Amino acid sequence: MITTRQTLQRSALLAIGLLALTGGQALAQSYVFSDLGTVNGANDGFLAYRVNSQGTIAGNQNVAVNDGQGTPFLISVPAVLNSNGVSHLDPLPGMTTSQNWAFNDAGQSAGSSGNADLAISSPVRWDGTTPVPLETLGFGGESSAYHINNQAQLVGQSWTGESLHAVRWDGTAITDLGTLGGTSSSADSISELGDIVVGRAQTTNDEAEHAVYWDSLGIHDLGTLGGTDSYSLILNDSHQIVGASQLSGDDVSHAALWNGLGAPSVDLGSLGGDSIAWFINNAGTIVGESTMADGTTHATLWENGLPIDLNDYLPTELRVGGWYMGSAQAINEHGAIVGWLNHVDPTNTAGASFLLTPVPVPAAVWLFGTGLVGLAGLARRRMKGTA
Repeated sequence: MITTRQTLQRSALLAIGLLALTGGQALAQSYVFSDLGTVNGANDGFLAYRVNSQGTIAGNQNVAVNDGQGTPFLISVPAVLNSNGVSHLDPLPGMTTSQNWAFNDAGQSAGSSGNADLAISSPVRWDGTTPVPLETLGFGGESSAYHINNQAQLVGQSWTGESLHAVRWDGTAITDLGTLGGTSSSADSISELGDIVVGRAQTTNDEAEHAVYWDSLGIHDLGTLGGTDSYSLILNDSHQIVGASQLSGDDVSHAALWNGLGAPSVDLGSLGGDSIAWFINNAGTIVGESTMADGTTHATLWENGLPIDLNDYLPTELRVGGWYMGSAQAINEHGAIVGWLNHVDPTNTAGASFLLTPVPVPAAVWLFGTGLVGLAGLARRRMKGTA
């Protein structure tokens, strides 16, 4: 196991630096693993959600604070990790907690800032570490931005006063995207051109929740894999959409792909149990998680329609120490993957993350020759219901 914080920090910085040296993911034959200094290191408690094209990683960090009576407890603080370390994002004035869900290439983040005691939250765009409040449909309730594109257009959910509706923000101005006739909906991703939004919406009489997309003509039902419910989470520039759907009988949910707007859903399969696809990049590479026979979830990569357990790239030292890669949350255009490390000890809840950097064969050979792979090798997401 890793024994010094200094080694962890060097490993994390090296792994982030490698993102600038690797070519397109089509050339990747292997991955360099880093825990980003989150296992007993300077960045412990950091949970990665997104990695942009510059290799900067956004997420949330669990930080221990004192309750004023000598008892520590964890709070989640939105954070950004780059070669300079972790930077925390400021909450809105008067708010005590925040969550960071998305990140763009310009360094802007999307999420929420709220007060847990009052059960309220407001949607936020962060420009760097500075919070910018976004409009809401009603007062009170819990509203949040879930995705931001490189044009600083955002989508998410807003409390209407009675329920949560899918919304988009252009600047800070809000637009209600509506539902499929039911009570609630959620917008989870917006295209780079801002013309397509994907998410989920309840059907008439709230009988089901279906994956949907919105365009200039309104809302469109993407259907399911034969079960009752489905949801779409992200789309790429080719309008390929991924998410998950219940299968017939509703006992199992599998990662799903809609290979274009209005295309039928494709079952991506799993590693044995349930699965979900969290992200797809413009090369069509999909990452997410899948449940194993022992009930744990493993970070999963789908290539050519087949699921691959990313724990094949987990260093032996961490595996022996009880760690495993539980979920792959995102993949950028260079093929770099970020996600969460879980521990077999359920009391180990501080949180840890991983970065898998693709390495072309010649570069991999060079790294082995210089010993850098050994150095780099030493080194959970939202599924928020639409109530």
